[in-house]
Amino acid sequence: MSMASRVVRTCPLLVVIALASNSVAWSGEQRIVTVLSPDGKNEIVVESGAEGGKRPVTFAVARSGRTVIEPSALRIALVPSGPLAEGCRFLDVQENRLDDTCTLSWGKSRFVRDRCSRAHLHFKSARGILWDLELRAYDDGVALRYGLPEQETLHDFVLEAEATEFRVAGNPSVLFATAPNFTTPHEFLFDRRAYSELPSKALIDMPLLLDWPGGLSAALTEARIRDFPGMYLEQAADAEPPVLRGRLSPLPSRPGVCAVGRTPHWSPWRVILLADAAGRHLESNLLLCLNDPPRGDFSWVQPGKTTWHWWNGSAEQGLPGQSGMTFDAHKGYIDFCARHGITYHAVVADNRPWHQQSLVSFGPGPDTDILTPRPELEFPKILDYAKQHVVRIRLWVHWRPLNEHLEDAFTRYEQWGIAGLMVDFLDRDDQEVVQFCERVLESAARHKLHIQFHGSYKPSGEQRTFPNLVNREGALNLEYLKWSAQCTPQHNINVAYTRSLAGPTDYHLGGFRAVCPSQFKPQNINPTVLGTRCHHLAMYVVYENPMPMVCDTPSAYEGQTGFEFLKEVPTTWDETRFLAGEAGQFVVMARRKDAAWYLGGMRGDSSREIVLPLDMLGSGEYEAKVFVDGSLSEDRANEIRVEHRTVTTGQSLRVAMARGGGFVTAIHSKPRVPAVD
Repeated sequence: MSMASRVVRTCPLLVVIALASNSVAWSGEQRIVTVLSPDGKNEIVVESGAEGGKRPVTFAVARSGRTVIEPSALRIALVPSGPLAEGCRFLDVQENRLDDTCTLSWGKSRFVRDRCSRAHLHFKSARGILWDLELRAYDDGVALRYGLPEQETLHDFVLEAEATEFRVAGNPSVLFATAPNFTTPHEFLFDRRAYSELPSKALIDMPLLLDWPGGLSAALTEARIRDFPGMYLEQAADAEPPVLRGRLSPLPSRPGVCAVGRTPHWSPWRVILLADAAGRHLESNLLLCLNDPPRGDFSWVQPGKTTWHWWNGSAEQGLPGQSGMTFDAHKGYIDFCARHGITYHAVVADNRPWHQQSLVSFGPGPDTDILTPRPELEFPKILDYAKQHVVRIRLWVHWRPLNEHLEDAFTRYEQWGIAGLMVDFLDRDDQEVVQFCERVLESAARHKLHIQFHGSYKPSGEQRTFPNLVNREGALNLEYLKWSAQCTPQHNINVAYTRSLAGPTDYHLGGFRAVCPSQFKPQNINPTVLGTRCHHLAMYVVYENPMPMVCDTPSAYEGQTGFEFLKEVPTTWDETRFLAGEAGQFVVMARRKDAAWYLGGMRGDSSREIVLPLDMLGSGEYEAKVFVDGSLSEDRANEIRVEHRTVTTGQSLRVAMARGGGFVTAIHSKPRVPAVD
């Protein structure tokens, strides 16, 4: 029998066999499979056949000997055959270890080590349906998923529901957001409560963050959502002690059904990120490891910064005309991009989109035509002018007309020389919309278009499979400051520890008109932002964001302190590290591009001075250009002080952040001065 694979079958005695860090035990019909991470800290345990097969298959999770998830039932129901994991029969298991390294075309790391222990369990349901359960244990978390293999007795399946349990151990603090229903853009404020006080019968979005005393942290989310609905969690009203149960987005066209398909078919991975500090989850590439590698050549995908004139109201003082939908207005933006090395200019909308439609709305009407630009835009002139100035053009489109004209639209956009586009207002994560997103990405890849999704569900690492998926929204973000005061510095911190754990986070970055809360007033033209200018610069480092927006007007940037950092900061990275932070309080990230390090820190509802070790630097001296809040007074939010410091590894960087403040730092190696004979 191979040391890399083992099959375990029925035996009348209690037996434990260990292979590397994994083990399998059985007694009669009871089976216990334990998978340990390579570093031995994380453990996922599956038990089947308990109490003579009366109990469903369960899983449990622990880190460093501390229980994170107590034995929790897999509850998966097919139509018409009923539950898969109740009264089922264990068949066998294969176990092995994976240790591979992949190179990413873009991301928060250049190289990703895919190292884990894994097990593949095989079952037969009480109604004779074959089904599988796959487990993986990484050093930064564990994951499990179920699948229906190809089989003679089941070609097509109908999934009624999945109510898999997550019986959280103890009473940790939970940072979470709730959705009113399954039709949602996932743009929520966050709440923090004790686990025992979570609201019942509310859809809890993922990721959600769990923190226990003593530093133990976990985050619940999903990976590889493909041809399957997204999952929410719900606190069961009838359970004591409390238990979270999964709820899948139902198919709008088929009441009482969540997914349909043909075998073989796998669910997404149910992921529990694990760490000794909440910020360590931000370093994890686990979701990418759980996705398939790309097929084909994606070397043409070019991350970079982009304008987004809709955010600032499509008007700019000093440019001809009052509307952003004229050639002269867009010419001004293209000139701005060319002057400052901004890769993309986005042609979006004023009170209606760039394309022909009579309805004054972002929603499509009966005459919406996404193949034909509005005539006043003089679109061919925009394309020619941008090409002359080496600036790429991006577009915006509502998903519904795109769904009707996908291939025709992308063929036309490729002919025009469009680089990519935002697909907006998805507002669902049922199987049909997930399938639509994959069709978009596949078609866009054929036509060499990059895609960002707005009004979208969370990332699940699928950008590894589709590197042309450069961004997702799925967060209440700075666009809300056009009509409300909801997007506060505190909310920005909460996003870093929740939604951003899942992957790239499009956030409408770059507001350069910072004000304090007493001065803030929502406005559509030239909106202001809450928090200091340094706080907003820090988002370019704290959030993973390969195509960040430069949302404000050109006149808001040029000649302003801090714009030099915005121009310089990269959008993809070779290495990412969490330096300091506390969920709900502050966060500091460090990211490396080539030999340069960029640090960004954000503070919430109070000021704070922090000391940051610079142990990540190599040998020699470095020049640190530090942008800090120019004042700790809230009413001077736009002030920045720039400091130049010589630093070396082993030293520390001391910075003070105002309430709602932040800082950024660019650290470059000092050139070596040759010795003089």
